[in-house]
Formats: sequence, C-alpha cells, structure tokens
Amino acid sequence: MTLVLPGLAVILEQNINASIIPKYLAKIIAKGQFQKDSIGLSRSLFNHFSTEPFTATDLPIVDLATGKSQTLRADPCYLHADRDRLLLFSDNVDLRKEESTALIAEIQPLFDDFGGILSQSSNNEWLLDMQALPELSFTALPEVSGKGIDGYLPQGNDQQDWIRLWNEVQMKLYGSEVNQRRIEDNKLPINSVWFWGGGQFKAKTSPYLQVQGRSRLLTLLADKTDTPLIKNSDFSIMSLHSGKHLWLAEQLDIENDWLSQIETFDTQVLKPLWQQCLRGKLTIAVELPDHGRYTLSALDCWKFW
Repeated sequence: MTLVLPGLAVILEQNINASIIPKYLAKIIAKGQFQKDSIGLSRSLFNHFSTEPFTATDLPIVDLATGKSQTLRADPCYLHADRDRLLLFSDNVDLRKEESTALIAEIQPLFDDFGGILSQSSNNEWLLDMQALPELSFTALPEVSGKGIDGYLPQGNDQQDWIRLWNEVQMKLYGSEVNQRRIEDNKLPINSVWFWGGGQFKAKTSPYLQVQGRSRLLTLLADKTDTPLIKNSDFSIMSLHSGKHLWLAEQLDIENDWLSQIETFDTQVLKPLWQQCLRGKLTIAVELPDHGRYTLSALDCWKFW
C-alpha cells in the first residue's frame, strides 16, 4: 500500500512539531526506511505511472490529457511583485468562462506571428496549438506556483523571442477591462500566462491493482493505464486485495487546525494499516511530496526503537 500525503512535508520539516506528531505516524517515521526525495505531488504521480522517472523540468500533461504533440499549456496566472522578484500564483485564479473567453480573445493576436492558436481546455487551463513547438525547455506549472519565477523561465534557442512574447502578453493583460473588474471584485487579476506541459508520456501497463483519490491528474493517469480508480478520498471504502494499491489523501489544510486533521488520519488510516503491517499482511510506503518516502515492512514494525 502506497499512501501519498500532500502538504505534510512542511509540518515535518519544522523541528518544533516533532513532539506532537501522532502515534502511528511517529512510529512510521521512526521505524520506516527513509529515502529523501524533494519532488512535488504532480511529478510524483506521473512517476508512479510512467515507464521512467521524469528528470526534465517539464511534465507532459498535454500528451496525457489530449494526445496532441504540437500543443503547450498557456495557463492563466497572477504575477506578484515582491521586492526584487516576481512570485507566481495559479491555484486560486477562479476564472469564469466568460472572463476566460474574453482574455483569450484579447491576447490571441500576439500569438499570430508564432503560428499559435489559444483555446480553453477549461476556464483555468488554456491550450496553445502550434504549427511547430519552439526549441525551448519549460518548467511544469505545479512546480513554480507560489515561488519566484527567476529560476524557471524557458531555456533554449528560442528563449529571446518567447520572453518577449511573454512580456507582451503581460502588458496586454495589465490593461484588460476584465482584470479591472476582477480587482474591483477583490479577485486576483490575470496578468500573465505560463507555458508548460510539452513532451511525451510513456505509460506503464496497469502498475496498480487499484488507485483511489480525488485528483484530475490521478484520474487521467488511471484512465491512460487502464487502472481501476475510486474517485473518493475516504479510506474506509477502500477494498484491499493482493496486489499493489495507491491511495492519494486530501491536501493537508495548513491554515485550519492541521494537527486535528493529522490526528484523525492517524486514527482512521495509519492505525489499521500499521496493525496489518505488523501481522505481515502488507508493506506500507508513506510518500510525502517535497520531502521523501518512508517504507515499512513487518520486520521494521518490530524494531525495538
């Protein structure tokens, strides 16, 4: 059983929290075999279903979702000036369909010389269909959101032209009436796009007997590999049979009583899994995106420390 627990890394990496970690999570941390790994959630999920781990900066979300080979994502986002750097935010842009349509229409002329056509995959996800992809390496949006962008800009032969295009998009969006109305409504303006999502996805053949969790990316990966999926994060409904299982927990809400959330998870999920592992019925792998992986066997459970 592989458990993926997003959001927990930031708690464990603060030493002040060590004394309040609940019982069974503390046991797994103390007795499990730890492998440090700083990859994020999206890359982790991709790697679970890919024939080879992704080492490039980008992730092939377009190929996975659409199968298109000459298309990039150009997702709407908000850039915030913070002293001497620009921070990118994309998780809570909350665009309505009419806003998305209007913004795309405003910036489409900028892409004409590049042979690009913008369209909506969803309100918050835009596609850029190209006659030919640029000679550039991009960085996956989930690995940039919330961070300064300086170390993540496109690299390659076409860098100068695409940075210019990117700056022109920002200038056009700055004066958009859509953004003026969003600011009046206390919403984040959409003042940029982020190019990413190229490359090819090579899937494993049914790597898991069953996967469970509420995630669009997990759904796409399960569909691609013909893996049975339960679109629910309630662990109590998971039915364990002989084979490999993957369970994706809900993102830990750091802003709202995170300790209570972890304690509930400890009692309802980790305790019964620990008991089964102790009896030799399963091996547990607890994966913490941006931190690492703890693997626990029955022998590990019986360690005296």
